[in-house]
Amino acid sequence: MTYDEAAELIDAVLDDPGPEPELEDRPPVRRSAAELLVELALERYRFGCTVEGDGYAVPTGTGTGGHVVRTMRGGQVSLRSELAAAYRQRHGKVAAQQALADALLVLEGIAQEAEPEQVALRVAPDPAGGVWIDLGDKAEHVVRVTAAGWRVTREGVPVRFRRTKLTGALPMPDRGGSLEQLWELLNVAPADRPLLLGWLVAALVCPDIPHPVLALFGEQGTGKSSASRLLVALTDPSPVPVRKPPRDPDGWVTAAAGSWVVGLDNLSEVRDWFSDSLCRAVTGEGDIRRKLYTDGELSVFGFRRCILLNGIDVGALRGDLADRALVVTLDRLGEDQRRTESELAERWAAAYPRIVGALLTEAAEALAHLPSVRLGSSPRMADFARVLAALDARHGTDGLGRYTGQARTLAEDTLDADVFLTAMRSQLAETFTGTAAELLQTVTHDGQAPRDWPKGARALTGLLRRNAPSLRKAGWRIDEGDLDPDHRAIVWHLRRPEIARIPASGSSVASETPRSTEPASQPRHANGQSQDGRPTVSAETVGAPTGPEPVLDPAQPVLDLGSGVASATPVAQPAGGLLDPGACRGCGAVPGDLAGLGRSGYCVGCEDAAQGVLT
Repeated sequence: MTYDEAAELIDAVLDDPGPEPELEDRPPVRRSAAELLVELALERYRFGCTVEGDGYAVPTGTGTGGHVVRTMRGGQVSLRSELAAAYRQRHGKVAAQQALADALLVLEGIAQEAEPEQVALRVAPDPAGGVWIDLGDKAEHVVRVTAAGWRVTREGVPVRFRRTKLTGALPMPDRGGSLEQLWELLNVAPADRPLLLGWLVAALVCPDIPHPVLALFGEQGTGKSSASRLLVALTDPSPVPVRKPPRDPDGWVTAAAGSWVVGLDNLSEVRDWFSDSLCRAVTGEGDIRRKLYTDGELSVFGFRRCILLNGIDVGALRGDLADRALVVTLDRLGEDQRRTESELAERWAAAYPRIVGALLTEAAEALAHLPSVRLGSSPRMADFARVLAALDARHGTDGLGRYTGQARTLAEDTLDADVFLTAMRSQLAETFTGTAAELLQTVTHDGQAPRDWPKGARALTGLLRRNAPSLRKAGWRIDEGDLDPDHRAIVWHLRRPEIARIPASGSSVASETPRSTEPASQPRHANGQSQDGRPTVSAETVGAPTGPEPVLDPAQPVLDLGSGVASATPVAQPAGGLLDPGACRGCGAVPGDLAGLGRSGYCVGCEDAAQGVLT
């Protein structure tokens, strides 16, 4: 065949290629298991990501509520396990590990394209008002609690929940219960019951506020561990309701990240690092770590938790933790009060759903009262104090007064635990104005310095700053003054409680005295005189009225400390602003000359007991 003949044949074939082969004659295209897994996932799930950047999937089919997310890997409810089971059901074979890994990598990329959403653990605020609580059951029921009441549902849930291996199931709540069933199972004194109720209600319906650390103390055999397990079961059930304290900060973050309520059992001490970790978890903990099996990718942890701990005696708490603590001491159980584990389990199983229902009712009532709560003065945990005030208004109790009264007791314990502060409180005269170095020289110790004694002025400055809130709760006046230009050190102003508590019509002399009235080169001492003999501040000058006679405003209400409400009855005031001599309007006692009566007509103890007003 010549070249021209071959070219003509080729052109003829190209012009008329002949009939197309039938489709069934074509070889089938083989699809990988990873592609089939991705296709299966897109049919059944909607994908999104959390504000921390973690991808998740939400089922779109019937039979689920559509509000409990599936994490990509691991966890009690994970996409990996559900997707592997669905693949086996549809295709009749098991997907390989590599195919699952490839599919999840693609799906995680799809999830990152979505707008980040907040995913809650157990409790989530409702955008329309109220709160949603995940019951943790397989049917994915949730409870919506508002000021109007509560209801159980699975439909129309606008929030997203996640679950972990530590997420247990709450029972279906029953409306036929009462709080008396709870108190029958807890050996808590009636005076402490409002505190415990406030903590339970806040844990259920206040996810966005700092919650105090509930500390259950009591001697051996008072049922601390049993009470801790019961309280965790009412708020955030878990297969491990109470656990041993963590060894280090990393262990704490890992343990606390998986539960809304963290129960710690049988503490014997609270170390400094653990105290700091607990404080951060109350106000909002955060941590960043390198993700496993990667070089530079990070895992982000961010959470706020409700914490419960128990112990016989953990020693004095540090001041910042004491400010965030809620202490409940369990009563001693008599021999005739003890019950067997089987008997307690039987009573608990019968009462559990009703107690949960009663707590939800209390939570709804608290939400109804909260908008009307106004506090005259607020403790450190102001949001929790408002919850206590709302429950006090419902039950006529004094949980808020007992809570604020605890602050001074815990502050005293904190100060007693420090050797220098103990010595300072016993040795210091009425007032002191000077630098930290001068204060360290003024406060002495017998023999060799104790181990925890400040090593210098810088250490003492840190000690004073750290314990200033506790000193003020104990009645001390402590102010950080201006910088002394000669000594290049801060000047501290200290006054003992019996001096600091005298109300004066004018400003305090210690804080208002100009620095120029005393040369900085002259150290100040606790005896009220400088080295050259010039007077500084004394009890007489502090207590004496320095301004015009105060005028009583008849329209200004006076706090009625006995009833906890405001009374419009004015109290006549003398020129000095004190009602001394005279009897306290609260307890009837006649205080001493130094303690005196405040402008409200109450003694120091009664004034400390009242920290808020409910209107």
